[in-house]
Amino acid sequence: MVIFILGGLIAVGLPKLNFNHDNIKTVTRQLSVMTREIRNYARMKQMTCRLVFRLSGNDSNKKDEEGDAYWVEGAIGNVLAQSEDTKKRLQEMSDDDRPASPFQKIDKFTKKEKKLPAKVYFGSIETESQTTPITSGLAYVYFTPEGLVEKAAIQLTDRKKLTWTLIVNPLTGHTDIVDKAMSLKDLQNN
Repeated sequence: MVIFILGGLIAVGLPKLNFNHDNIKTVTRQLSVMTREIRNYARMKQMTCRLVFRLSGNDSNKKDEEGDAYWVEGAIGNVLAQSEDTKKRLQEMSDDDRPASPFQKIDKFTKKEKKLPAKVYFGSIETESQTTPITSGLAYVYFTPEGLVEKAAIQLTDRKKLTWTLIVNPLTGHTDIVDKAMSLKDLQNN
């Protein structure tokens, strides 16, 4: 009888342990393929693309429509990533004074924003153009018409024990997947 009860508990609990692992693995594969496709698309169309991430931060009370998600935007020609000073100045401007963004959503990659599965979150997004990793709000990884990609570290986590990092290669757009939390500084030290 005890063995039967233990077997039942294991059968119920074991799939839940692997559920977050499988979800993170699926999202890392999707993003890994997408970065290469965006790089090739930007080169072919001679436009600047950016992979946009919405991070909820540590606010687990946010509604599903406000949770972590990603999508792709593009602009004709070569558009530079905004510096942190420029971002601050734009945020301080009123909506009427703020210039329109040259970027428009590209439906080729995702018809609408792609939400992360339940209990999977972006831990942080770090790029070379930022001084600190982004842990909430919007973050961007840029793809140039010349085929270059902004070097980035994208962390996916369950906010418990599991964190994976995608390291985006600036020359090829390929990603290395590491099954632990890493930053760009960690890569420079190795």
